[in-house]
Amino acid sequence: MTVAKQISELGKRITALGDEILFRTASPDLDDHTARVVMGFTVAVEPAGEVASALGSVAHQLSFLERTEHLRDQPDAMDAREAATLVIGDALGLADASLRDASYSLYAAAAAASPPSRQLRAARSRSTTAAPLPPAAPSNVPPAATASSRTARGR
Repeated sequence: MTVAKQISELGKRITALGDEILFRTASPDLDDHTARVVMGFTVAVEPAGEVASALGSVAHQLSFLERTEHLRDQPDAMDAREAATLVIGDALGLADASLRDASYSLYAAAAAASPPSRQLRAARSRSTTAAPLPPAAPSNVPPAATASSRTARGR
């Protein structure tokens, strides 16, 4: 049930992200600044989709484990249930990495939309827990080229 709630909340966030992209691209006079912001938002869509997919896999495997609980002592079921827990671990790892990627992309888009103040940058530089600020991309390099640090992941 908790995973289903997370999937639902993520769906709301993806919808809000899509709405933001749609709103900003609907403008007939799309300037360079807005284009950079839109690019930052669009870069976050792929990892957000990966999170949704990974959480869907987790929900599927948890459902399997629940349905086969009464068979847990049978050798064939034990193997299948062990495999399901491995799939859950892998999917949660993918979701974690994808959430991090999406958050970096969204932070970069937010910074492009409204750059952080000098005071905020100074405070974050002193923080021991704050994630580092992404470097500002040169204006001639699209954010997609600098925002994605993910390595290829397969299933």
